[in-house]
Amino acid sequence: MKKLLLPIMLGALLTGCNETTANNSDNFTAQQKAQIEKIASQYIINHPDVLVKASQTLQQQQMQAQQVEAKKVVIANAEQLINDKATPFIGPKDAKVNVIEFFDYQCMYCSKIADTVKQLEEKNPDVKFIFKETPIFASRWEASKYAADMGNWIYQQKGGATYAKYHNAVFATGKDEGKLTKQDINSIATSVGVDVSKFDANNTFMNNFELFSKLGFQGTPALIVMPTNNITTDNITIINGYNPDALEKAISDLQASTK
Repeated sequence: MKKLLLPIMLGALLTGCNETTANNSDNFTAQQKAQIEKIASQYIINHPDVLVKASQTLQQQQMQAQQVEAKKVVIANAEQLINDKATPFIGPKDAKVNVIEFFDYQCMYCSKIADTVKQLEEKNPDVKFIFKETPIFASRWEASKYAADMGNWIYQQKGGATYAKYHNAVFATGKDEGKLTKQDINSIATSVGVDVSKFDANNTFMNNFELFSKLGFQGTPALIVMPTNNITTDNITIINGYNPDALEKAISDLQASTK
């Protein structure tokens, strides 16, 4: 009953107003306005949860609106997301389902989700996993940029299988954020059969940064699960941050809908 107090009292105040102008605050007397403000203020004081719920609702609406806009950007850039020849991938080239990950080897949450992504690759051999090297910590740690350049170069030289070995091995070092070194990277590259003396840093990841920015991403990991054909805002899932359960569910749901 208490939750109905405010609307009931406001309704009582408005009954004395002309019906055609009841919604126009200019037709309230100064006394009526003062009464409304007093009642509303007291109601909020007595029920602070109203503000919390209103804030949560507004935040949820804003997030949903942002997601819709981001999905429109995904659709507009689908070709670059799915079929960029410079971007490493694992899985069938013509897969119906794609998982695109923007990541940095120095990011601890990218490291945390790396094992999940590897398991999902093994569990879903018909899914294409696309790796967008996005060294967001490059200005802080040189090894971040170096590892990204090395990864893209290895992919261009040796293909997806060798790239996957390098990619997984870098994350498997288990080093804390910022502790990865160029020596670590060279050792891993050598171990997967690459002659690092021929390494050529071509900064191809800059295209990923541009796309990362267009999509409105603020950090890594940032993942997109989307079909290859008939792409709509309803069949795209965008995952910001570490959320392995959401990633697995998105893949499963999309696979079921594309069969």
